[in-house]
Amino acid sequence: MTKGLFLTGLRSLLASVLASGAAFLFNRAASRGGRPGPLLAFVLGPGVEETAKTGFALAMAAPVLAVHLGFGAVEAVYDASAWLWHGPDPEPGPEGEPASLSARGLAAGAMSLLSHAAFGAVTQAVLTVTLEPLFAVAAAVLAHAAWNLAIVALVGAGGRL
Repeated sequence: MTKGLFLTGLRSLLASVLASGAAFLFNRAASRGGRPGPLLAFVLGPGVEETAKTGFALAMAAPVLAVHLGFGAVEAVYDASAWLWHGPDPEPGPEGEPASLSARGLAAGAMSLLSHAAFGAVTQAVLTVTLEPLFAVAAAVLAHAAWNLAIVALVGAGGRL
């Protein structure tokens, strides 16, 4: 492996971890006292996450898509391990059998990785075309907000993730 590739990977990893930490701290502080409301879920949360991912990537000269993937991987691990803190899911599964948060956590983790990869692709595409980070982040925020709205609508309609 070349020194340049190693340093790019290191910058990507560091930017991913910093963006993940910033988003975690913001989301935790913003949702104190209960479940996050629509403003947090559809505007502030996506805005902070997309700004942090792209901002740290650009500040550290790391590939934007790599940082989004790294962020998605961190969020995937967090989601997939949620069962460690919350225990078994009390809701029955589709056939009446007990569902497990571990299965839901794994599904949520996979969706985190895939969705953040998609947000990264949107960001990179807009950045490539416009050369304007603000437009790229705005496009990613819109995609992220739409994704959150779709997930909330699915779960609210009785869908199981």
